[in-house]
Amino acid sequence: MHHRGGARRRMLRGAAVIAAIMFVSGCTPPAPGPDDWALEPISFQTSFVGSGPQATPAGPPTDLTYGMHVLSADGAGGFWTASSGSWLHVGADGETLASFATETGDPLSLIGAMAPLSPTELVVVQGDRAHVMPMLSVVDTTTMTVRDLPGDAVGDEGALDFGDFEFGDVAVHEGDAIVVRYQPRPPEDYLDYEVLRVDLDSGARTVLHSGPVEVDDAPSARPGVPPISIDVDDAGRMYLATPTARIVLAADGTELSREPQVANHPLVAVAPDGTALWWGGEPEQSDVQGVVVGGSSEAREAIEPRLHCAETSGDVVLRRSDALRLSDSGGQHPLPFLCGANAAAWTGGSWVVATGGEGDGVVIRLTPPAGT
Repeated sequence: MHHRGGARRRMLRGAAVIAAIMFVSGCTPPAPGPDDWALEPISFQTSFVGSGPQATPAGPPTDLTYGMHVLSADGAGGFWTASSGSWLHVGADGETLASFATETGDPLSLIGAMAPLSPTELVVVQGDRAHVMPMLSVVDTTTMTVRDLPGDAVGDEGALDFGDFEFGDVAVHEGDAIVVRYQPRPPEDYLDYEVLRVDLDSGARTVLHSGPVEVDDAPSARPGVPPISIDVDDAGRMYLATPTARIVLAADGTELSREPQVANHPLVAVAPDGTALWWGGEPEQSDVQGVVVGGSSEAREAIEPRLHCAETSGDVVLRRSDALRLSDSGGQHPLPFLCGANAAAWTGGSWVVATGGEGDGVVIRLTPPAGT
């Protein structure tokens, strides 16, 4: 009896080992091939004990959280995010450098866009028309203090001068801010948008480009104005994603190219060499694949509906569904994955992309195939 019992226990242990191997094999995501894009959920700490350099993490990190809607490179290979007063700073090596929430009424509690001026400074757009007049500011990230730039007062140029009615997205090039500003155009027109170059010392402004915004553009953005995203490459070329077009401008504002689109949440994020990711319009079929690398099962589950957008767009309801495209020296290339991004930025040799909302928010490191 003792011998047979030992054999039975060994058989059970062997079956358990085989089952464990099968379980792990079934749940481990495949490694990306040489032509695949890698989508890696980024984990970070959400709470700390203490403050400053002596702060220590409290609890395990997570890679599934609320949706983040403002994201910027930090100028040193990492990135910052901000959403409803919650701030997060992740370094180039993936370490959480800061995670905190601001108080209501704090200048940093209402940030609409931001871009890196240096490894220790961010240019931010703060305020909204409902509660606080829009303002362009520089944040010292070592002290989290804010320096506001001079604004455009309402009525300086007559009764129909709305001043800084509203700012959109912001980028930085050679120490200047490149910012989108909206201006009402009554009584016939709805809005114009302007691309301004702003001197961050004096606040002096130069209009580089402008165009109309129609009242029926990007209806899902209401009651806000139709969103317009902007980014800049190392050569100073400006990339502008609007509800109706993907536009590239020279550093002086001359239009270099324009591709039509219909987008509810247009977005653009540019690598230093001008390779750009654009979100807007309907998904298109493509042989290119995105593969999830690592991450928790919850994060992978949140990403899954965005891996095959053309097939699932009719069955899965996403908060945002604008499709992804890549543009480079070879033209425009549809990418069938990662539709509906909230925000994106190039940093540390890859793109960082924020997706999802409350309960399914994931920040993803999106790495192109070698040679792309």
